[in-house]
Amino acid sequence: MPVNRSWLPILLLAVPFPAPQAADSIVLVHDGTSAYTICISQQASPSEKRAAGELQRFLEEMSGARLPIVTDDQGPQGPMVLVGRSVLTDRLEIDIPLDKLGPESFEIKTAGRHLVIAGGRQRGSLYGVYSFLEKLGCRWFTPEVSRIPQLRTIELSRLDEVQTPAFEYREPYFTEAWDKDWAARNKTNGHFQRLDESTGGKVQYFPFVHTFYKMIPPEKYFKDHPEYFSLIDGKRRVEQGQLCLTNPEVLQLGVGTVLDWIGHHPEATIFSVSQNDWEGWCECQNCRRVEQEEGGTHSGPILRFVNALAEEVEKKHPDKLIDTLAYWYSEDPPAKVRPRRNVRIRLCPIGACEAHPYEQCARNAYFMKNLKAWSGITSQLYIWNYNTNFSHYLLPFPDFDELAADFPMYQRHGVVGLFLEGGYAPGGGAENAELRSYVMAKLLWDTHANVETLVKEFHDAYYGKSARLMLEYFNLLHDEVRMPPGGLGQHLWIYGVPSYSDQFLFRARDLFRRAEQTAENETVRDRIQRARLSIDYLDLLRSMRFEVKDGQYAPDDMVDLKAQFERFLADVKRFGVTELHEDYKLAEDERRFHSNLRPYQVATLENSSLRVDVVPELQGRVVRLIDKRSGRNILRSLDLGEYKNPDTGGLAVFVSPDFYSRPMEARWKLKPAAEPLSLTLTCSDVNGLKLERVLWIPENEAVLNTEMVVEACSDKPVDVVLQSRFEADPGSVEDAVVTFRKQDGALIERKLILPHEQPSGSEIFSGSNTPGGQWQLLSSAGRSVLLNGFRKEQIERCSLDWNCRTTPSVILTVWSKKRSLVSGERLILETSYRLE
Repeated sequence: MPVNRSWLPILLLAVPFPAPQAADSIVLVHDGTSAYTICISQQASPSEKRAAGELQRFLEEMSGARLPIVTDDQGPQGPMVLVGRSVLTDRLEIDIPLDKLGPESFEIKTAGRHLVIAGGRQRGSLYGVYSFLEKLGCRWFTPEVSRIPQLRTIELSRLDEVQTPAFEYREPYFTEAWDKDWAARNKTNGHFQRLDESTGGKVQYFPFVHTFYKMIPPEKYFKDHPEYFSLIDGKRRVEQGQLCLTNPEVLQLGVGTVLDWIGHHPEATIFSVSQNDWEGWCECQNCRRVEQEEGGTHSGPILRFVNALAEEVEKKHPDKLIDTLAYWYSEDPPAKVRPRRNVRIRLCPIGACEAHPYEQCARNAYFMKNLKAWSGITSQLYIWNYNTNFSHYLLPFPDFDELAADFPMYQRHGVVGLFLEGGYAPGGGAENAELRSYVMAKLLWDTHANVETLVKEFHDAYYGKSARLMLEYFNLLHDEVRMPPGGLGQHLWIYGVPSYSDQFLFRARDLFRRAEQTAENETVRDRIQRARLSIDYLDLLRSMRFEVKDGQYAPDDMVDLKAQFERFLADVKRFGVTELHEDYKLAEDERRFHSNLRPYQVATLENSSLRVDVVPELQGRVVRLIDKRSGRNILRSLDLGEYKNPDTGGLAVFVSPDFYSRPMEARWKLKPAAEPLSLTLTCSDVNGLKLERVLWIPENEAVLNTEMVVEACSDKPVDVVLQSRFEADPGSVEDAVVTFRKQDGALIERKLILPHEQPSGSEIFSGSNTPGGQWQLLSSAGRSVLLNGFRKEQIERCSLDWNCRTTPSVILTVWSKKRSLVSGERLILETSYRLE
């Protein structure tokens, strides 16, 4: 954070010339003229030369006075603005402690008639000039929107100020923040920002992240050396896998690859050796042994491997750093191993609630535990923060209260670098991306910057006469997540669709309508309309909700929905938006809309206690299971924006080649009904298999029975595993419990949400821990939600998944034994689902 040394406020005065100059002030410009010269060293760095040019440019734009730029060998006479250390700063005996300031810190001070702005030669003097201009009122809100005040006279009080950045690495990762001029002027130094030698370079990675398969490419090594890759469920795998980090040959190859990276990319200072962006850690005996030695954490093998690699790299390149992630399955810190001096850990709170300050939100207790633990074992901790909705870039994302609180919190815990991931698609357009980038940049430099002031200044400049209404919308949105009594207290996640209130949507539409009417020109009106895309998108998603009606599973009004979608698509294209979701282009949204959003026929089973709605076309999925006694659907309600919607959720049975591989695609057909309380689905050929699935209900009971039969049609052996997956709505996951007796009769009671643990998770029960014929989901009130029964002799394992983010869910999956079938052989899985 900036450290001030008794600096007095700058006075901006318009006074008639000649103006008397107070003993404690200097007049830099008077009535559009200046006696001052900007002086730099003859050996000035590229960024110091840019600093002098930027100072000259903006002083002229403000006041009309163009100060000449000279070098110290020209011996200028009269008062000077000394940018960077030079012969003249030494001659005038101006103390500039560059050895203490660092490459990005600077000092602004007056020395007699002179003004000195000097700091580290890499970027310090440049940042000093921008900070000085900010003191004069300059702001660079976006690459297109700035505020340069008109000041014919500029008088300064005496100055003596030192600033140093709050973090050594500062990167808002939004498309809107990549512009070179904007990034330099707002003092960010990130890898993806288009900074160059003239701006003092940047913190540069190679590669940036998720590099295991870049380091040891499977296409090069897997065929001859499968042992280099993860052993998962008894088999070496590449798909959705990682590396075997205890294999000494993997370490040797990794060292060689990183040394090669350094040779080809000497400009980079940090080299990423980090896990792929999925699970699939190695389960071999050695990797498991290391995990146990490190407290049962998956981060143990990773950090031991990275440390060993960094030690070898350091022998040849002591100035280079090795970066790795504490992310997803590796977020928990290890018990024993500690990061080396040349290792940077990037801790990633991917499961955190982004609405509330982390220290004040119970959902984030798990992350604060990990942050404190990691900061206790390294003084060089980086954070990879998340600052948008990655499944829906345009949705309202009210996280500014969290930002204001957590930047200083990170600094208190010793964090030295922040990467702030947002919408990075070509064309940009993520919700509030420009405002968020600006506020982030200010907090990255000074964690005590006033966010409320920053937000208001931005709105005033960006929205002009409509600023008051747009600021009212900003606060209305944040009231959806602020804690009661001021707000509704919702949580906010980086995926899914928040349940914003109807009142919020009603008032938001009115505010946008009035703001457009108030806008003083088309440029401002376009900005308001672009911001309104968030509300339009939320309306669109709500219209896409599937319901069962008149024998069909479909959105309520397909004709109106198609027109709404086309209008929305035209608007996002007009504003240059190319992606609504991370990694998916607009063309994919168009394709999915036209192929998926249509009516599907529903088959229904019904008795006095139960209604079962099945959609054969959606992989035979049960989409509703209604307990008539309560009127409640026991199946989880689909998130409005789930990518596979409507082919997701519910109750379905899948066929896979093993326990780890993805299910095979099955196209089910409904056989003509033989009995009123049962239905049969068939699928003729799935990878040489014939499938039949029967669902039936008793006459008066609230129980659904299912039987899945797979028969091989080929003499060639086919590996088969069946899974019956039930996605339940527990009402609340907060206090939900799954209970069962193991094969040996021992009682297991698994409370799902635990203090200081993520509000989601998964667990596999196999071997002697497999439930002995049934397991039960209990609600927060202790009442049974669901009793899932099965034949224990058919079962190999059961898996449990839970999540209290967005739409709460508990997923109970029963897996058959694995069989290799040849022609005529069958595999059967029988399950029942009783509502009690």
